Amino acid sequence: MLQLYVLVLGETGVRCNSEGLWLRWQDLDFERGFVKVESVRKGRRTKSGKSRRVPMTPRLREALQDHAARYRLVTYDGERSPWVFHHTMTQRGAVAGQRLQSFHRAFASAVKRAKLPADLRQHDLRHRRVTTWLAGGASPVLVQKAMGHADLATTMGYTHLLDDDLLALVEDAEDRALKALAIG
Repeated sequence: MLQLYVLVLGETGVRCNSEGLWLRWQDLDFERGFVKVESVRKGRRTKSGKSRRVPMTPRLREALQDHAARYRLVTYDGERSPWVFHHTMTQRGAVAGQRLQSFHRAFASAVKRAKLPADLRQHDLRHRRVTTWLAGGASPVLVQKAMGHADLATTMGYTHLLDDDLLALVEDAEDRALKALAIG
């Protein structure tokens, strides 16, 4: 489930523990291609306190459909789990069918095994999503809506990360010019 969880975070930009781990099967709209991030009074609450819908990428939709086919109808002690991310076995204090509380240790272990930067955090995947949408030319207002930012200024705060991308234009141009001079 960790692999799917990372994909959900990276493709939707939902907040890891307060939104991603609270996803229920009914929050997945495969027909229209959305994940509903719901904010209610009991436990599941978004930072802004408002519910929102986030579009699924084709890759995420396929992965979630495969996951649903495998786990949605499974019963644990005669009941189906409402949670997308739930325990599949009862062991060491975990009860099958109950919502997973955290992927913190599993994520950190996966980062280490993959030899990724040690300071990589789950929340960085949210920042990646905002940055890639903005770098791809998406409307900041739409990104704000999908991310659940209360203020557009929060969304626009990510544009400083895009300035580093602009340097690649000059560096690439200089490299090409130097190679052309060396060849000629």
